[in-house]
Amino acid sequence: MLKSRKIIYLLLAVFVGSFGLLGGCGTKEEPKESKAKGKVVVASKQYAEGYILGHMAAILIEEKTDLEVDKSKIGMGATEILHPAMVEGQIDLYPEYTGTSWMVVLKQPVLHDRDEIYEKTKDSYKEEFNIVCLPPLGFNNTFAIAMPKEKAEKLNIKTISDLADHPGLTLVGDSTTWTRPDVYPGMKKAYGLDLKKKMVDTNFFYEALAQGQGDVTTCFSTDGRLKKYGFTVLEDDKSFYPHYDGMYVVRAEVLEKYPEIKEALKPLFGNIDEETMIGLNYQVEVEKKDPVEVAREFLKSQKLI
Repeated sequence: MLKSRKIIYLLLAVFVGSFGLLGGCGTKEEPKESKAKGKVVVASKQYAEGYILGHMAAILIEEKTDLEVDKSKIGMGATEILHPAMVEGQIDLYPEYTGTSWMVVLKQPVLHDRDEIYEKTKDSYKEEFNIVCLPPLGFNNTFAIAMPKEKAEKLNIKTISDLADHPGLTLVGDSTTWTRPDVYPGMKKAYGLDLKKKMVDTNFFYEALAQGQGDVTTCFSTDGRLKKYGFTVLEDDKSFYPHYDGMYVVRAEVLEKYPEIKEALKPLFGNIDEETMIGLNYQVEVEKKDPVEVAREFLKSQKLI
């Protein structure tokens, strides 16, 4: 009887041990936890060009990489908001301009050489903020001064210098127009101007001017609304305004982690000229098309998606 019990215990031990081994094998076959996607936060300024370029970047990154794109910051605000947010790591990438970066962010004096301003901005951004300036997109969206054609002809105003002969005219602008060194303060010094102030939202400069709320306004040289209103753009006869080449800026830490971002955007570098940008802006500003669709259709037309 004792011998029989020993045999039974031995068989049970072998069975339990075998079950444990099978259980261990089962654990090894469990699926591994999937690796989480990386995420990039794309932002932009609050006007048509910013929205279009912001969405172009977002679409290309979504289509060409495995990264998740947070688009909630597209239309976030001006450079004065975007740059600090990038330095603090709240956003990862946004479209910017060489002239703005050089004079507003870095607070450097005007440079008129297109390549020099980009190279110096690129070096300073990397050194001071660990931010990478990607290659320029190909267009120069510089500031310009415009006024209604009839008024310009009546007062014989053709250049910005001519405005100095008409003190008291009203300049339509936003809050930054009178504080940024590359807008009225610098222009006033260079041209000896004495203009009155009319402050409106950036998106309504042209409407305000057309409604007679002012005599002259700042504008962007790639603005599609210049076509609609037929305003006269005054000659910058003292070459005050520098180049504002469009480019994307991105946190170096993010680019090092996800180099595929640059590869996704590479087809845009040097391939958007002023005429193209004016046309894209016109679709949003005048024809009231959705910036997302304008961006997507452009990318499709270029066979980039």
